[in-house]
Amino acid sequence: SSGINAEYGESSVMVLKNMVSFEDVDDDLEDEIREECSKYGSVKKVSVYQEAQSEAEDAEIVVKIFVQFDKTSECEVAVNSLNGRWFGGRSIVATLYDEQRYLRDELSG
Repeated sequence: SSGINAEYGESSVMVLKNMVSFEDVDDDLEDEIREECSKYGSVKKVSVYQEAQSEAEDAEIVVKIFVQFDKTSECEVAVNSLNGRWFGGRSIVATLYDEQRYLRDELSG
């Protein structure tokens, strides 16, 4: 089996990390991501999650972008296409995300 599936088996949810910095998050981001990911399949939902890495006021904030596709096969194609791709000077990390956790709104995994 391929490496991306080792952790979860199949999933229709992908998480993108290192795509944008906290400063780059704006109202257009979800639409841009949806448009970009629509090349790979039918996008059901895009969620932008900003995760503080500690309780400190000046904690680093990591932006994770979750994309839920209609089919697991579409999600796999997206992960394979986007992982390691350069976007605005940053190298994207794309991985599958546990669908059940996503549906329970557990986004800090």
